[in-house]
Amino acid sequence: MESKKHYKLYKSGKQWKTLAITAAVAVAGVVSLNNVTANADVTSSAVATVAVAQTSSASSVVLESSTSAVATSSTSEASAAASSAVVSSSASSSVTSATSSVVDAASASTVASSADTAATSATSSSEVSVTSASSEASTVSDSSSVVTSTTSLTSQSTESATSDSADSSATSTQDSSVTSAEVVTREVAAVATSSTKNGWVSENGTYTYYTNGKVASGENYSYLPSISGTGYNWYLVKDGVALSGVQKWYGSYYYFDPTTYLKLDHQDYVKSQWGDWYMVGSDGIVQSGVQKWYGKYYYFDPVTYLKLDHQDYVKSQWGFWYMVGSDGIVQSGVQKWYGKYYYFDPVTYLKLDHQDYVQSQWGDWYMVGSDGIVQSGLVQWYGHYYYFNPVTYLKATNTTFSYNGISLTADNTGIITGTTTSSQFLLKIYQATLDGWKEYGVLPSVTAAQAILESGWGQSALATEANNLFGIKGSYNGQYVIMSTAEYGSGGYYYVNAEFRKYPSFYESVVDHGYFLYSNSRYSNLLHQTSYATVTSLLQSDGYATSPTYASSLNNVITTYGLQSWDTAAGV
Repeated sequence: MESKKHYKLYKSGKQWKTLAITAAVAVAGVVSLNNVTANADVTSSAVATVAVAQTSSASSVVLESSTSAVATSSTSEASAAASSAVVSSSASSSVTSATSSVVDAASASTVASSADTAATSATSSSEVSVTSASSEASTVSDSSSVVTSTTSLTSQSTESATSDSADSSATSTQDSSVTSAEVVTREVAAVATSSTKNGWVSENGTYTYYTNGKVASGENYSYLPSISGTGYNWYLVKDGVALSGVQKWYGSYYYFDPTTYLKLDHQDYVKSQWGDWYMVGSDGIVQSGVQKWYGKYYYFDPVTYLKLDHQDYVKSQWGFWYMVGSDGIVQSGVQKWYGKYYYFDPVTYLKLDHQDYVQSQWGDWYMVGSDGIVQSGLVQWYGHYYYFNPVTYLKATNTTFSYNGISLTADNTGIITGTTTSSQFLLKIYQATLDGWKEYGVLPSVTAAQAILESGWGQSALATEANNLFGIKGSYNGQYVIMSTAEYGSGGYYYVNAEFRKYPSFYESVVDHGYFLYSNSRYSNLLHQTSYATVTSLLQSDGYATSPTYASSLNNVITTYGLQSWDTAAGV
């Protein structure tokens, strides 16, 4: 029986040694985990405290001794070993809790023992357990742990009978302690595993995506579990952090909702993270150029992507030009631009490219030229002349006035007629002289003076029969008339029959006169000259007319009727 007791005590010592090593390793693991994973979601210090308490409780078994001296010696040795195993800690309450657990466990697992042999075995087992705990605690201290582990063995002297049933009870108690230590070890491992970050973690005011405690480096548009917790979504992630606001991605700027972190999926005018406002399309891309928004068209600068904040004539993304106001809105109707008024179609928003009489956005009617500019002065429209006030640009009606030396009257519809025979003639050739300057560079005042002088104010036979004001010979579009004409030679004037061009109206005659001078190289020196006196002199020297007083006669007509104003009207 005595040998049987010694064997059980030997077996108990081995089990206690195993328990002490397991407890120390568990403590070291929790402490190491606490140092590595500093996460707001994991309270490592609390876990470490509980682990230490459980380990101390499970591994602390006090063997009774009948010899108080031996018990005292065991306690002294255990205290010295435990003191050497203390590791620096900021949580003193954890140490107190651990010590209390040891005492409670010791009281619950007291085993009856007999005399000197049992005491000796207890002393041996205690020394082994404490030495192991001290060694493990030193390891934890070297790893900069923040846990204090205190193991205390208390021996009490008892007098108990040494029976088989007592021996069996002691062995059972020790086996249960071993099982408890294994459970604690598994729980510590589970805590270590659960503290590893995975999925979306809210930190520093944003969301970071972890995979086994790590984040993917670089910037990626990734299909990940939804931040909201339902399904999957696409997120723009940089070094694991979900991005929001305006972000550049593969050459385009995108907008990500600052609440959901998802790319915008509908058109909206949004405020960026730096305070500027941008137009975003239904594809989430920040827009530029002309964009429609709540029934109006806006223009966004293709460089800054900001809405235009000043008036400008801009080119759209599809190549057309538009007038944009200081509010960024594409304009229509009559708009002032660099000292002139332009008309922009209210349907297409494009500048008008043909002559038309149009109604403005405020209801008044204006004459617009083929250059899109609102016209003033004397303007020809569908075979009639109209006069538009140079200040208001409105059509004149029921009035008589003088314009560029021409006495005119306007009826109730605005149609202009000359008040005299000479005025009526000048009115008929006025627009044609301006067009002759624009197309061929022949001064309007000189053309008008030639028409007056050579056709007798449009009353000559050639003018009345063929609308030929300048006596140009030949045919016009195959049309001509044969008439007698006076020529000047060395013997004076003489008459000959010749073919002369026939025109549909005075207008064609005047414009063809410009072409005649333009197409004959001997008159090239007078084209685009801005002084009427220079042009009349060159006409005579170039041989246009045989009369030696031709130039002076033209100059006299120009000054008498104020035809220089026609040059001004033509923009000379």
